[in-house]
Amino acid sequence: MSKTIKTLTALLMISDGPESKKSLCEKFEIDNEELESLISEINNSFQENNYGFYIKTTSNNIDLCIVEDVNKELSEKLPESVLKGLSTPALETLAIIAYEQPVTKLKISEIRGVDSDSSIKTLESRGLIEKGGELEIPGVPILYKTTELFLQKMGIGNLEDLPRIGSLFEIKEEE
Repeated sequence: MSKTIKTLTALLMISDGPESKKSLCEKFEIDNEELESLISEINNSFQENNYGFYIKTTSNNIDLCIVEDVNKELSEKLPESVLKGLSTPALETLAIIAYEQPVTKLKISEIRGVDSDSSIKTLESRGLIEKGGELEIPGVPILYKTTELFLQKMGIGNLEDLPRIGSLFEIKEEE
C-alpha cells in the first residue's frame, strides 16, 4: 500500500466530515483522475478485506462511511448508556435535529445561537445522528438527521411518534 493511500485513508478517518476533492487534489498534489484511482483502490481493499468502511464519493466531495449492514449491527451493539451523560448543548442539538431534520449545521447553530460543532460530533460519535445528504447550494452543506438508534433509545417507532412540541406548552383553562 502506498504512502499516499495510507495518508489519504488516515485523513478521511480523522476528518469531521466530507473532504472536498479539489482540496485533496491540492494537498496530495495529484489530479482528479489520480484521486479517483486512489479511492477505487482503497474501496477495493476495504471490500477484499471485508472491512466495515467504504469511501463515498459525490461530484465534489469524498467521505469515509460505514457499510450499511455494519451500521445496523453497530446500532444494536452500542452500549445502553448512549444517551446518558449528554450535555445540555448536545441535548438541545439533538432535539433540533429530531424536529427540523434534515437540517444543516448552520441552521442548528442559528436556532441555538451558538456554534454546535462539538455537539454534532458527540451525537455522531454516539450514533444518534448521521449525515443525511447535502444541500445543493454553494458550499454544499451537510444535512443531518437522526438514526434508527435514536428512535430505539427514545422508544418510538418513527419520527411521527415524537411528542408535538406545542402540546407540551398548552395552557389549560382554569376552572
